[in-house]
Amino acid sequence: MNVGRVLGNQHANTREFRVAIADGEYLQLDDLVVTRTDVPGAGTVDTYGVVTEVEAIFEGATYESDTFRIAEEGSMPAAKVRSAQIAVIRVDPELWVSPDPGGAVARATGEAREKALYADEMGRPLPVGLGRDGLPVYVDVDFFDGRKGGHMSISGISGVATKTSFALFFLRMLTGRRDIVGDAGKNLRVLVFNVKGEDLLWLDKGNKDFSADAARAWGVLGVTPEPFPSVSLWAPPKPRSGDVMVADIAGRQDVSVFAWTPREFVNEGLLRFVFTDASDTRNQISFVAERVEAQLRRFAVDVAGQPGAIVLRDPSEGHGHGAMVNPHKGERVITDLDSLFLALEEFLDPPDGEPDPRWTGRVQGGTVSAFMRRMQAAVIRLGHLIQAGDSRRIDRSQSQVTVVGIQSLHDLGQRFVVGALLAETFGEKERSGQRFPLSVVVLDELNKYAPREGSSPIKDMLIDIAQRGRSLGVLLVGAQQTASRVAPEVLENAAVRVTGRLDAAEAERSEYGWMLPSTRARARLLKPGTMVVSQPAIPVPLVVDFPFPPWATRKEEVDDSGDDPFVGLA
Repeated sequence: MNVGRVLGNQHANTREFRVAIADGEYLQLDDLVVTRTDVPGAGTVDTYGVVTEVEAIFEGATYESDTFRIAEEGSMPAAKVRSAQIAVIRVDPELWVSPDPGGAVARATGEAREKALYADEMGRPLPVGLGRDGLPVYVDVDFFDGRKGGHMSISGISGVATKTSFALFFLRMLTGRRDIVGDAGKNLRVLVFNVKGEDLLWLDKGNKDFSADAARAWGVLGVTPEPFPSVSLWAPPKPRSGDVMVADIAGRQDVSVFAWTPREFVNEGLLRFVFTDASDTRNQISFVAERVEAQLRRFAVDVAGQPGAIVLRDPSEGHGHGAMVNPHKGERVITDLDSLFLALEEFLDPPDGEPDPRWTGRVQGGTVSAFMRRMQAAVIRLGHLIQAGDSRRIDRSQSQVTVVGIQSLHDLGQRFVVGALLAETFGEKERSGQRFPLSVVVLDELNKYAPREGSSPIKDMLIDIAQRGRSLGVLLVGAQQTASRVAPEVLENAAVRVTGRLDAAEAERSEYGWMLPSTRARARLLKPGTMVVSQPAIPVPLVVDFPFPPWATRKEEVDDSGDDPFVGLA
């Protein structure tokens, strides 16, 4: 059904044109339209577009005061004219001509809508929200799962941009539409870091505020509205909890505790993630850390009868891989980070002797002292994450979604856990050499872990994942308040870019050059639940709404109506 005609008093071109809206019709922002143009000698060309702005004016009014003469007094003739600005999305067939002035413009519905959204060319069109018409808008999964591109970057103001909510919604679509995702969804594993509050620790619980309207929206998207069916929750141990490890979580009891033993700390080279401040690289502390890390691998020997504990012995004594010894009398047994610090002090900064050059690499004494000071600070801030005993590593194969709560940790501890798990995930995929099953990592506050300036082991790891991860099946869903503060190498490799509400100054940064000027202006006003999505399959970013989640995002939202322990009892 026609809604208007291409304006004839302004130039129409292959990028944009205006539409005069017919009486009794309307167009709103984000509506999809199509106009047909007869090209001499070439046939008919369909031009698809999206509404980027709408305007209205009294045609015939010259002065501002004419508005009252026309609208109230009726003493002046004029016509109310509505028009819409259209950004061209697609031309089919690809004959790049401008639409004819006066050409009829219709809403793009049915097959025309699918063409406007390139859904007919997408290998696997996955719904990522609803358009203004209440129908799905798609992302080509090929541009996320590594076939043609990978990774997703989400930006926006904290609290109103709903970055994490959109990331979880996308994951629910990814795991809930196996009919579209195909083999990429088989055995897919998701690693989610909970960095603030305990908001993500309720993904397996229903939301009591979930409404029938939201359920209908999920129905349109083709996914049963229910909490994530397979979730495991992990948290660090409470500090100073003694030999009994208790999860440092206030709201739930069924949370597993994770930690690393000294043996795992050495084997996986986790010492580098203790030194993640950008100044550590400038001060050559990272050099000392690398040296010490290598020496730990050579010197560490397992202790009989104490799982995960080690002693440091000179390799010349001939202890091979897997050897297990009984400690000598007075020999220091490393059972936690504090005892590791004291053991390293004997080599690097002995109180009554010279440092061992095999461990220090002959760097300046001040650098070694700085290394030891940071190591001592780490004992206080993350020491409880390293404890001898049975292995308590996070088992990501236990469930489809693994949520790791690091919100209670000091900033240094958060960096350590994120770095350690990223290295573990990436290392597994590197060793396997297989892209499937896919591993998706959801990381909020990406600007903290991969800042634009400086260098750190975590930043290097994230850049490596951004550049090589898609070929290995490791996909990053990164969220940040300001994309301008994130390392360009990470952003540039994100094929799918999403933004919620933006700060006015941030919206003008070059990192958002993929947005239309009109979309940038709107990004300052977007309400929660509305996002701008850009993908390589569609040349113009589209605005979508995503529905209210069926899972709880905080303890107060948990629907516990089905948890009555007395149900069924006589």
